Amino acid sequence: MKIAITYDRENGTVFQHFGRTEYFYLFDSDTKEEKIIDSGGYSHHDLAPYLKSLGVDILICGGIGSHGVEAVISSNLNLIPGAFGDVKDVIKAYLDGNLVGDINAVHSCSHEGHHNH
Repeated sequence: MKIAITYDRENGTVFQHFGRTEYFYLFDSDTKEEKIIDSGGYSHHDLAPYLKSLGVDILICGGIGSHGVEAVISSNLNLIPGAFGDVKDVIKAYLDGNLVGDINAVHSCSHEGHHNH
C-alpha cells in the first residue's frame, strides 16, 4: 500500500493545505520505501489523479478544500484529513491504527483571488 502525505520540506511535517503543497512524502508499507517527490506542477484538481497515477492508495493531509475532496474521491484515494506533526510520526500512527482523520479539516473556500483556473 502506498501512502502520500502533504509535506513541508522545511521542517519535515505535514503541510497544512493540500491544494498548495509543493511536495509529498511517499511511503510504501510493503517495501518500507520512503521518498519525497514534488507536486509535479499540479494543483488542486489535478493533484489527486497525479498521486493515483503514481500508485498511491491513501492521502494523508492537513486541511483540504471541498474541491480537493471531490478530486480525491473521484480518483479512488482514501482520504485522511486533519493530520499534523512529523510525517514519520504520522506514518507510525497510521500503521499502528491510531491515526484518526478530522472532518473539520475539510473546508470550503472562496475561489476569488485564491485559485488559478
